Amino acid sequence: MTKERTIKPNRTGLKIFILINLIIVIFFAVLISINGNTIEFNWEALNLRNLVENLQSESSQYKTGAFSLAELDVSQTAEYDGNLLVLTNYDIRLLNPNGEEIWYFTHDVRHPVLNINGKWILVYEKNGKSYMVIKDGKVVLENKADEEIAFGEVTDKYILFINISNNGYKRTINFIAPETGINLGALYIDDYYPYYVKTFNNDNSFLLYGLGMNSTNVSTIIRIYESTGKTTPVANVEIEGLYPVMRNNNSSYIFAGEDTVFCYDNNLDLIWSHGYTDKITAAGLFENSGTIVALNGESKRIKFYNSSGEEVKSVELENSIQNITVFKNTAAVIYGSKVLFYDPSGRLIDHASLPGINVRVHFLNSEQVFLVTEHEAILYNISNK
Repeated sequence: MTKERTIKPNRTGLKIFILINLIIVIFFAVLISINGNTIEFNWEALNLRNLVENLQSESSQYKTGAFSLAELDVSQTAEYDGNLLVLTNYDIRLLNPNGEEIWYFTHDVRHPVLNINGKWILVYEKNGKSYMVIKDGKVVLENKADEEIAFGEVTDKYILFINISNNGYKRTINFIAPETGINLGALYIDDYYPYYVKTFNNDNSFLLYGLGMNSTNVSTIIRIYESTGKTTPVANVEIEGLYPVMRNNNSSYIFAGEDTVFCYDNNLDLIWSHGYTDKITAAGLFENSGTIVALNGESKRIKFYNSSGEEVKSVELENSIQNITVFKNTAAVIYGSKVLFYDPSGRLIDHASLPGINVRVHFLNSEQVFLVTEHEAILYNISNK
């Protein structure tokens, strides 16, 4: 026996009336948001086709390219010449903003690490000897170092490797010709363990940054050398404790530890320092020498400082910051799948999100970034409101 369901006309009519009013409210809300801050009721825009076109136009203003990385075992990504460079454990490829392959090479480098400087690309084996150099879409060198590589940076003049020394020294700094693999010279370090190098001044100088250890204390040692083969540093500073985060621009450096930040000029003279009761989770240095510091404690905050170390703004957030990436005078503050864009004054410029566990941000310029997760990449236009 089939039962018939009786629908009460009055209640159904009420539901339809509420639904129609709800749809009208949603349409007006969308129309108002599309027209910005000016409230204009455009009756022609109530046409569904016009509404969809407006929404698509609004969306495409910010996301101009999206492509999948799900099938790749991605190790690292980076921006290179306006495109996305993708390094996996087996190959390296360059993808344009639409995800189309520009070039592709396989490699035999175990535990590969990526370093980019201008047109040069260096892929080297962390704590191994293999490395590969690419320039202008061509592999110019595949070689093996004499000693295990702790860190590497490529320049127009040389590849600078920090090697684990076989000769009784703590580290050896080797200078290698980037196109031939010929050893151009070496610097032997016997009093500390440098683990990072940064070249500057048109590759005529470089900074070594590492760990000092004696019987009682651990310290961070920073030294600047000329690239002329001189073994004596031109500037030197030692800070008690560990400061694993270093950022630099053309005029200054910041070094961040667990709860303290130091700022130095190019001669390693101290400009300012700040200590905190909360833990530092990330830090960045703007082109104008302003600094941004992320803190995690009872509250989650980001602090902005001018070039003299004076605080200009403090912003409280809901979540702990995982990373900060700075390009010129724009900072991308990353937590989980969300990104906040700030200028040096602490003004929020824009925000974005991408589904995934973590987001990596690679700036093409001050107005465009690649947002990359473990699954996909998107070319995003910063609105700069």
